This record gives sequence, C-alpha cells and structure tokens, in this order.
Amino acid sequence: MSVKNPLLSMLAKSAILLMVSTAMFGWSINANAGFLDSIYEAQSTISSIGRTADSIRGSKQSVSDLSEDMGFTDLVNQNNQSNQTNKEKPISGSILSGKLQSTKLYSQANKSSSPIAILSQQDIMIYMGNEQNGYYHVESDKGEGWVSKPLVSIQ
Repeated sequence: MSVKNPLLSMLAKSAILLMVSTAMFGWSINANAGFLDSIYEAQSTISSIGRTADSIRGSKQSVSDLSEDMGFTDLVNQNNQSNQTNKEKPISGSILSGKLQSTKLYSQANKSSSPIAILSQQDIMIYMGNEQNGYYHVESDKGEGWVSKPLVSIQ
C-alpha cells in the first residue's frame, strides 16, 4: 500500500500541473487573440480613413471639373493672382500691422520728421493708398501718418 500512495500522489500532482499549464496556455491564447483582434480593428480603421480620403479627392476633382465646364476657373485663377499681388503690395483699405513690438508713426514720409505716435503690434493700421520714399500712408487709432514699409506686414 505504501508503494501505491506515493505513486498516486505523484500522479495527482502531475494531473494538477497539467491542468494548470493547460489553463495558462489557454489564457495566453485568449490574450493573443484579443491583441490580434485589436490589430485587425486598427487596420480596418486605417483602411476606412484611406477610402474616405480617396472619396474626398474624387469629390474635389469632380468640383474642379464642373467649375472648368461652367467657366469658373478663369475667375478663380484671376482671384488667386489678385490675392498674390495684394500680399506683395497693399491696396487702399488694406489692414497692416507692425512686425516689431513698437513702430513709429511719422508725420511725414521720412525718418527725420517727428513721430506722431508709437504703435504696438496689436495696433491696427489701415493703408490709405499712398506710398512715398519707402513709407506707407496709414490711419490708426493713434493718428494718421507714415510707417516704414519693411516694418509692417499686410494682414
């Protein structure tokens, strides 16, 4: 009898070990399956985004083709060229702002004239349509005068 008990004990331990390892292996498979499902969902989402981008490109091309068929492309091209020109040189009524923390507003179109005011970057200037000696004629909340062209930008 004593010979069988150690054998049964060993078999019982082996059976328990087999059950534990099977359970752990099963959990491992389930964990990997969940991870693989997450990867698949991510791939599906990325694919969906790609299809949406393709659809948007197709719609944009369709609108462009329709505009061309209706003769609107000439107007769009003229407007784009006008906007590029306006960025290089302001037109009367354009909004300007100072590039520096402070910009001097002169009474005349030269540095030797007396400054009327000091404008901050937050001060808005309206271009009045005149340009002389590298200065723009502007109107601001702090007065009317001249600012140096390189020190302002067109909004």
